[in-house]
Amino acid sequence: MVEEREDGMRNEPGEGPDGVPRVDGADAADEQGGAEADTARLTPYELAFMDGDFESRVFPMILDEAEGRGEDPARRERFVFLGTGGDSIRDIIPPDAPPEMLEEYRALFYHAFNFWRFGRRLYVLDQAVARYLVEGAPRLEDWAFSTPYDTIYLQLPPNLFWASIGTDVPPEPVDGFFVTVCPGCDPLDMEFTDVQMLMVLGIHRMRAGFSVVPFDTEVGDGIPPVWTEPGRDAGMDFENVLPGGEIAGLYSILTTAEALKLVARALWYIETHTEDVTPAPAPERRTRERPGSPPYSRLDFHRVRLGGG
Repeated sequence: MVEEREDGMRNEPGEGPDGVPRVDGADAADEQGGAEADTARLTPYELAFMDGDFESRVFPMILDEAEGRGEDPARRERFVFLGTGGDSIRDIIPPDAPPEMLEEYRALFYHAFNFWRFGRRLYVLDQAVARYLVEGAPRLEDWAFSTPYDTIYLQLPPNLFWASIGTDVPPEPVDGFFVTVCPGCDPLDMEFTDVQMLMVLGIHRMRAGFSVVPFDTEVGDGIPPVWTEPGRDAGMDFENVLPGGEIAGLYSILTTAEALKLVARALWYIETHTEDVTPAPAPERRTRERPGSPPYSRLDFHRVRLGGG
């Protein structure tokens, strides 16, 4: 968990006495279908990196060092050896952070830097698209994995997908995924693409921080794509596990395979339905936030709609 909840705050929808969220169907439907559902919400990048001097000083220094050393900072295994980046990561890690959280901070910093480096590319899925990607279950058998930019943030509809950072931790709403890609070559000179992803959970107006889950995969010739196989040993992929969640039509992400499958389907849709992907200005420039709603993003974004809907 990147930052813990503030004392006295509760997650919404409400939690039961066992700590497991209970979902009220009407409330969840209102959250999903409100004015913020079809626009960009405040991103984890903005929450953690847009204030301060990351964009004006820290990130340019890391980029200068990488270029001077001939390193590609999109290569995760090399990024950690950039001295400027290592110093900056240590500056943002709380002194009392447990060792197991260090990798989460490193993963967040790596994706945030590359998100900045490639122009802060934000894609926002409409709810109808997200539901199609689950219920329509496109197979993607003839699709070659690709991303519109080398790093993007893919934002999901609010409170539609739920996941947890551990089996002993209550589920949280999934805000979206950072996706960063980098070409690679194995010892046999076979080319592949390294795909680093970061699932972001628990962004909420009554919480100071958020949770993250890093994972990765490789794609290329001769590498079986994981998104063509079942994501669970038992049950349907994305099947809801929250008490009451089926009333609101919610989905759960329980495995890495499910997360990869959702991201791959979204990227496939973005690439193959270009007429449904439209640029939009930052929401805060054109509308006023509703009291109590998630804050709007300050970033320009691409809206991904279903059938031009």
